[in-house]
Amino acid sequence: MKKSILLGITLLFLVACASSESTERNSEEPGLMNKLIEKASSEEGQKAIKMGKEKLQDPETQEKLKGIMSKDKKKKDPMSLPGQ
Repeated sequence: MKKSILLGITLLFLVACASSESTERNSEEPGLMNKLIEKASSEEGQKAIKMGKEKLQDPETQEKLKGIMSKDKKKKDPMSLPGQ
């Protein structure tokens, strides 16, 4: 009982601190999302997006991604045995 009350108070404190920090940062400087949108809208960002799209169309890159994804699925599968 005491642990759950202590945990609840701690969580409330963390949420209160996190929310106050975010409002302070928003008033001083643009947020991370605004910076990302601004960067993506720039000429340099558009070039990078275009290159990324072209790279994703490459069959070799697609095979690498499929290999990575299959490895991740094997790691996350709780029914798979180690060493398979």
